[in-house]
Amino acid sequence: MKELQYLNKYFIKYKYRFLIGIIITIVAQFFTLYTPKLVGDSIKALENSKLNPDTVRQLLMENIILVIVTTLIAGFLTFLMRQTLIVMSRHIEFDLKNEVFRQYENLSQNFYKKNRTGDLMNRISEDVGKVRQYVGPAVMYSINTFIRFAV
Repeated sequence: MKELQYLNKYFIKYKYRFLIGIIITIVAQFFTLYTPKLVGDSIKALENSKLNPDTVRQLLMENIILVIVTTLIAGFLTFLMRQTLIVMSRHIEFDLKNEVFRQYENLSQNFYKKNRTGDLMNRISEDVGKVRQYVGPAVMYSINTFIRFAV
């Protein structure tokens, strides 16, 4: 875990994107978790035999419309969350690749004679790609899960 602290400078660099992604995640989770409540209200309205059938029909129509609207809003916000956090991870990946490339430029010819080119290329593509997956999807789904349990 100590090695991951190196990435903190990138989280700080892209803190606004990260914070916006977290805020969007919270709001999206609110809408996602509100939909089952609306369905539960609809079931309770059907179970309540004292209500007038027209009142029940009206309540069900309102809840159906609210379910559709909240689902659309939750879907759109989930899209924005993914765009915000995944794009941030792509920026971090770009910065990391440039940093590794600058380090490669400063190395001596002797280093390149001792190390195979394929291994070096693998570091700049595969290893940095794994870091991007940690910074993007892994962090995004962790935040999503934490917020779902918190809300």
